[in-house]
Amino acid sequence: MKYIDLLGYFAGILVVISLLPQVIKSWKTKLTRDISLMRYIVYAVGLVLWIVYALVVKNGPVAVMNSIGLIFALIILFLKLKYK
Repeated sequence: MKYIDLLGYFAGILVVISLLPQVIKSWKTKLTRDISLMRYIVYAVGLVLWIVYALVVKNGPVAVMNSIGLIFALIILFLKLKYK
């Protein structure tokens, strides 16, 4: 593995970790009133596009980390719609 790939994974881990507090808080409190539905829809679509891009250019770190980020974004969207 190249050092630049490690940098990509590290950057991706930080971005994915940044979503965890919102997932955990929404899951525990069931309060999602202040979460922007449109923001997470746009974010999820952006992540899907990053994943497609990464697969086309064969960039593992971008594909993997954005896939994990998409899972968290979809969880937040699910909770937003469930606890509206």
